[in-house]
Amino acid sequence: MEQLTPQVMHKLVFTILVHGLPDPQTPIAYEVLLEALNHPNPQVRELAVVAVAELAVPAPKRVAALARALRDPAARVRRRAARALGDFGTQAASALPELIAGLKDPDLSVRRDCAGALARFGTAASPAIPGLVALLSEPETRCRVVAATALKRIGPAAVPALLEKLRQNNPVARPRCIAVLSYLAPDDPEVIEAIRAAENHEANDEYGQLPATVVCTSLAAVGAS
Repeated sequence: MEQLTPQVMHKLVFTILVHGLPDPQTPIAYEVLLEALNHPNPQVRELAVVAVAELAVPAPKRVAALARALRDPAARVRRRAARALGDFGTQAASALPELIAGLKDPDLSVRRDCAGALARFGTAASPAIPGLVALLSEPETRCRVVAATALKRIGPAAVPALLEKLRQNNPVARPRCIAVLSYLAPDDPEVIEAIRAAENHEANDEYGQLPATVVCTSLAAVGAS
């Protein structure tokens, strides 16, 4: 098949998304879009992802194509594919391995969008727990929030991994670990004890950042009370 120019792809996407296609043309459009996913121009490949996601073909065929796009060389294409797979929810279960692999993507936005897609899976995303817990150490706040949301939706199965992470005393991950654990298992004695220990670490960290004279004065005040 001839390689498609960006202009041709723009027209095809516009037709699919705005006007739709007659049923007899849909299988042909699907084959064209599969070819477009291999186009050398990343803009064309990104547009093809958008079009595949909206095409009126069975969901498994679209999910398979989008899962392949998660391995695209361009981060913008991988990001778009992750978002599109999230829109399928549990219908995209066959793409779970690719989404989990995406949690280690070299591009931060792809890692975040894979976590966002996995949040739509609920308990079915439990194999992603280790990768999602790892994202709680990400420097970007938004990424940590998205990962925490996914872990909340997975449910109690995430508690052991969260406890392990909390006990590592990572100051970046600590607040989100505490928040998710408090949400998932507020009455669990092991969780309560781990949170108390983490909060003590946090208090010590705060003291450690203060001048020694301030720390001594504060501790003396505590002892006098």
